[in-house]
Amino acid sequence: MLVSFIISSQAREEKLFKTINTLKKQTNDSYELIIIVDEPNIEKEAIDFVRDQFIENDKIILIFNSKGQGESLNWNNAIELARGEYVSFLKEGDLINENYVQKVQDIIESSENKIDLIEVQYEQSNLFEGETQPLLETNKLYDLQENREVFAYITQEIYGKLFRSKFIKDFRITFKKNVRFDMLFLFMSLAHSRNFYLSGDSLFKHKVSVPKYSIFDIVNQWPHVLNYYRRIGTYKEFKDELNYAANYCMAYNFLNLSKRIKNPVINKKAILFVNTKLDRKVKEFTTQNAIFLENANPDFTIRMENFNSFINEQLKKIG
Repeated sequence: MLVSFIISSQAREEKLFKTINTLKKQTNDSYELIIIVDEPNIEKEAIDFVRDQFIENDKIILIFNSKGQGESLNWNNAIELARGEYVSFLKEGDLINENYVQKVQDIIESSENKIDLIEVQYEQSNLFEGETQPLLETNKLYDLQENREVFAYITQEIYGKLFRSKFIKDFRITFKKNVRFDMLFLFMSLAHSRNFYLSGDSLFKHKVSVPKYSIFDIVNQWPHVLNYYRRIGTYKEFKDELNYAANYCMAYNFLNLSKRIKNPVINKKAILFVNTKLDRKVKEFTTQNAIFLENANPDFTIRMENFNSFINEQLKKIG
């Protein structure tokens, strides 16, 4: 079996049906779908619906939690159950291109060696619109000993990623319990990967919603990421790449998200948080970080080179 798709579900019937229905149309049926229902108080109709999907589709593995466990623990449990060569995480409601599994098969067969980490693109809706825009060249296999720029430019989402199951289990890479630390999982995986394939194909539609968890969990992952690389002895080797990724997350992705949520209190708190964390580090970063000087994202470059005026302007807009 090639791919184990994983959904931590709240048994939202309409959304779940859409995702299951698109998977049924796969041109390559070498996949399974692991659904962990994490809402013990769902209505009987929703329970019946999910059970019916399980009975009617032999590709579905279904687990009901007796109490809410949270996405991190659900994902860990699903990885243990996965029989596919790769695991990939979905949200209920994601619409999967019928060629998804076949495209992954084609990528794997094009390489002489096992590929540890694969990324495909997707079309975003809701908070962000349009297809994802990677900073790296697409349709390329990267050797991670030589192509260190991947550590700086990789998109910092688990969605759209496929992790080789045996590799994840061999290195005992798991999600941190009780918090939404998916980026830490990604960078732990990246630290031990030999290679990374970035596909340019957009293979599913994904709704970007307001996070249920604190958005500050996004940036609070970075001390854990950097400490992990220190612990395994590779921080100095990837110092510029990792610090670029951390600052890009904080001053670009995180602030863009906080603005899109359209909650002035959260947005202001986020701006002040980033200002406190980066204010004294900006000059050194913009003048000495080799990755930043490559100017991969001009918008980010301008924001960091004019950091103080950017922060003041954003605060003034909020009032």
